[in-house]
Amino acid sequence: MKRAKKALKAAGIGLGVILVLVGVFVAWNWQALSAFPTLPAGYEAKELCSCLFVEGRPQPECEAFIRQDVVPIDGRSFDMEGKSVTVTALGNTRRAHYVSERFGCVIDAAGE
Repeated sequence: MKRAKKALKAAGIGLGVILVLVGVFVAWNWQALSAFPTLPAGYEAKELCSCLFVEGRPQPECEAFIRQDVVPIDGRSFDMEGKSVTVTALGNTRRAHYVSERFGCVIDAAGE
């Protein structure tokens, strides 16, 4: 019985140490971690814009090319006349628009 109590106490201390280390890691890297939710929407908007307006591929081909199953995409909208793509993922909406043949597509600053 004493051996079981010692093992349980050691496991509790080990778990506590792991939780403290995870907390320190999150606090130390908070700026980078908090930026993550905007990345999937921005990435997909930029890639779709480049595929459509720089490479000139058809929309279904571009959507198949950029398809990924890691982060769910909530919505996409295409403005063919304005040459822009808007994507929503993880509650964040990002827009990329075509600038020129030389510069291709750029992601709009947040809030634009």
